[in-house]
Amino acid sequence: MKTKPWLLLPLIALLLFVNGASVANDQAQLTAQEQKVIDYLVKDWGEDYNVTSVDIAMNAVKVEASDEARFRIGSYIKDHPELHEVIRRWGWVTLVLTPHEKLIARALINAEREGKPAPSLSELASAVGIKEPDVKRGLAMLERYEILKKNTSANGGYRVMPRYIKWEPRLDFVFHKVSLDSGRQFNTN
Repeated sequence: MKTKPWLLLPLIALLLFVNGASVANDQAQLTAQEQKVIDYLVKDWGEDYNVTSVDIAMNAVKVEASDEARFRIGSYIKDHPELHEVIRRWGWVTLVLTPHEKLIARALINAEREGKPAPSLSELASAVGIKEPDVKRGLAMLERYEILKKNTSANGGYRVMPRYIKWEPRLDFVFHKVSLDSGRQFNTN
């Protein structure tokens, strides 16, 4: 069957329209405040060799911090690596998790990698230096991002998703917070 050239133009136009609508729909899922955080991050990433995270950006642009807003912003970053080279180079996890969530993940990954039992809530709280309710919130976010999954065994707890256990060099969980005298804060690896 021979393709008629005049049919290609409408088909291409339709594909461009659908793709444009998809991008507009993605941005419509973010509130104006959340888009403000994305705009800040895209402008800030790479300046001073930084990999500024969502929590720091929310604070910088004075957007009320909530796990739900962080999750929407983080999911957007995860789904749009084309936004900036920093996402592709360091990984979305580096940018969307808080320092406490990274430390919780690291503790669970290290225990599982070494064949040890997963640390309890109190052990995680002590290791990370936070209270147990904050550990629970961190675990919930790590589960939402599909880094952990609930363990269905009788012991309960969480299991690390397989792709994170042998992940080399695991840079997504390495971070350093820098605070300048001017008040500007950012992360660097």
